[in-house]
Amino acid sequence: MKTLADRLNHAMQSAGISQSQLAELVGLSQPAIQKMTSGKASSSRKIVQIASALGVRPEWLSNGTGLPDTISSFEPSNIRESRLKASVWEDMDKDEQEFVEIPLLNVSLAAGDGSSEIEESSEFALVFRRHYLKRMGVPETAAKLVRVSGQSMEPTLHDGDVVGVNIQDTVIRDGKTYAICQADLLRVKTLIATPSSVIIRSINREEYPDEVLDRDEFVSSVRVIGKVFWSSHSW
Repeated sequence: MKTLADRLNHAMQSAGISQSQLAELVGLSQPAIQKMTSGKASSSRKIVQIASALGVRPEWLSNGTGLPDTISSFEPSNIRESRLKASVWEDMDKDEQEFVEIPLLNVSLAAGDGSSEIEESSEFALVFRRHYLKRMGVPETAAKLVRVSGQSMEPTLHDGDVVGVNIQDTVIRDGKTYAICQADLLRVKTLIATPSSVIIRSINREEYPDEVLDRDEFVSSVRVIGKVFWSSHSW
């Protein structure tokens, strides 16, 4: 797929979105979309919004860089456009709704016993396409958002970035990234299980060395909230 037209047609077909539907989602005319799909236009000022609507990376759609599908398909700069889509979504019958809101999780400690409670924030949510969640194997009711705190996962994730978490996927698979609650901290870390221990690993390993807990200590002190399936990234 060497041209924008090739990549755009492929992404539209995979997402099941027509030219007119895509035009409505991103605020362009249908003829403008047709020019891109036919190869008459080789770029668009709406390339980021188009990529977000189709669930692909903007750089892949624009110039073929990298892979089309990624957990970081939804860029933080598209939150405004996502909210506009929600107004269309709310006008549809429930069975026809294409988008779903995913809430932010607040993790706090219950007084006295040190156990954690999970509460959903009513002030913060992002809109995702149901097709994307299905493709990632994430049940809609299990998809939640949490904020990254600190610099231990840089350069992949920065302080304040948001990640999507599947709270039904809590079984540790080596090298995957999880949201965990440890003591009074909500953390996003890579987990590696060994026969006798669990390694809690940061991407920034020079400043944040591996933490090794034996299995009993890990079970008693760490709660795995869920596996990360998506992330935003601040610049």
